[in-house]
Amino acid sequence: MKLPVTGDGRFWALAFLGLGLPACLALAWIGLTGETPSTSALAAGGRLADIAAFLSLGLAALALATRGRAALFALLCFPASLAAASGPDGPVLALAALAAALLSPRPMTGRHGSARRAGAALAIALVVLARPACAPLVGMLLVPFPPPGRRVRAWRERLPLAAFALLPALLPAFLPALLPALLPAASPGLPPPGAAGDGFVSLPVPLPGFLYGIWAAALLVPPVALRRGPLPPPAERLWLSGCALLGLWLAVLAQALAPAGGLGGMQARDLLLLAPMLILAFARGRIGTAAALRWPALLPVLAAALDAVVLPMIALRA
Repeated sequence: MKLPVTGDGRFWALAFLGLGLPACLALAWIGLTGETPSTSALAAGGRLADIAAFLSLGLAALALATRGRAALFALLCFPASLAAASGPDGPVLALAALAAALLSPRPMTGRHGSARRAGAALAIALVVLARPACAPLVGMLLVPFPPPGRRVRAWRERLPLAAFALLPALLPAFLPALLPALLPAASPGLPPPGAAGDGFVSLPVPLPGFLYGIWAAALLVPPVALRRGPLPPPAERLWLSGCALLGLWLAVLAQALAPAGGLGGMQARDLLLLAPMLILAFARGRIGTAAALRWPALLPVLAAALDAVVLPMIALRA
């Protein structure tokens, strides 16, 4: 079975694998410097499994996307994303990117359209299971908005998928009541759900100053310079932007209601996990069958290439 990789999909997938892998391994190695010898082997195995899942899901996202590949590549290769790749939240971020990639075709019709929506619903459900505050990602399943003559059939297909993807958000409310029945012989020291701590870590080392400038250009220049192709309709952009704002509000609310209280625990994940909605909202459709790459789209590749060189050097010093 051949992956539906068209146009520049192979370029972005190979660039992600070739540049993301050494950076992920370097950050994972730096993170292991604080481990004791008795736990370093087990920790290394877990980190490698998380990195493999992150890279595999990221490759699938870049291969299956039909628009917004440069933005998805920048999201996945962003330093905070690479730092998360060696923890449990790395695959969660890659799943959110995969959901946006599956929903990127315009229009989305036929058998492949239904399969893409079902795959995106499963990916979003897994993200919501890990991060209930990311429930607004379900809004991606409702775009592109159907034309007037097909709305009844479209909503009949999409609303059950949206309900399925939202279902894991209800588990935290029912799981504490179900645990005594499911685990009657559990140890008294068993922590309650959600008390295991946060796996989405910040960067273990500060990056050189010039990398921050290059990444700022890589994130800001392409959307301004690459204006070929049509944007999604205004209603869809407004809808997805509103869903992103709702997700940010839920993240802030979750931090404010946390036992520690306050907003000091806000981390990069609270923004990164919502970014796929904005990518889907503002990614332009391509003109023609295989539009050639233009230099602004290569800025994220340059930034990721510098990370792939600098981070292993920092790891060797560590």
